[in-house]
Amino acid sequence: MKRQPIHRNRTSGFTLVELSIVLVIIGLIIGGVLTGRQIMENAQITNAVNSIQAFEAQFQTYMQNYNAMPGDDTSGLSRFSLTGTAGNGDGTLNGDFDSQTASDETRLVWQELRAAGLVKQISGADQTLQPANPFGGIYGYQHGAFSGGITTNVLCLSDVPSDAAQAIDSRLDDGVINAGTVQAVLTATAPGAADGAAANTGYVTGQTYTVCIRM
Repeated sequence: MKRQPIHRNRTSGFTLVELSIVLVIIGLIIGGVLTGRQIMENAQITNAVNSIQAFEAQFQTYMQNYNAMPGDDTSGLSRFSLTGTAGNGDGTLNGDFDSQTASDETRLVWQELRAAGLVKQISGADQTLQPANPFGGIYGYQHGAFSGGITTNVLCLSDVPSDAAQAIDSRLDDGVINAGTVQAVLTATAPGAADGAAANTGYVTGQTYTVCIRM
């Protein structure tokens, strides 16, 4: 009698070599994503630091050229043939850095810097609007911050992630959140976050901050 051939079921799968190759590829992909993210964040930080230094220089240039503070300048409107409310010339910038009121001096400062050709104008938009920063927030000037911790004019950035806020603080100052020329507070949902007290602990991963630089 002829024997029937025995058919054995084989289970197909990855060999150890194939699994190793897959794991290596996954590792390379994850590494590439993390590296790309770090490169992008470093570029945002460098962009922010460069913008901070440029805005500070432009503010000082306006004061030297016109013997007045932009935004607080009583002659700003007439000098540049602008419409709206003129500054009161009291030597301070009235309003919060993130003011939503176009007539506040902290908004007029941007209109006058743009009219003077020191800051790029916004095509077809309200020239008093604060410029966007690389982190999705804004740049803005105001007088004083952090419940009197800083009593001079400041330039602030909102919505800055913790790692970026720490890096900006370290590049421009001492890296300490509540001391020196750069300080920070958790970004609030309402305007005026910089009016609160500066944080008394370190930068916390996962939080976003309003960072202010003493001018």
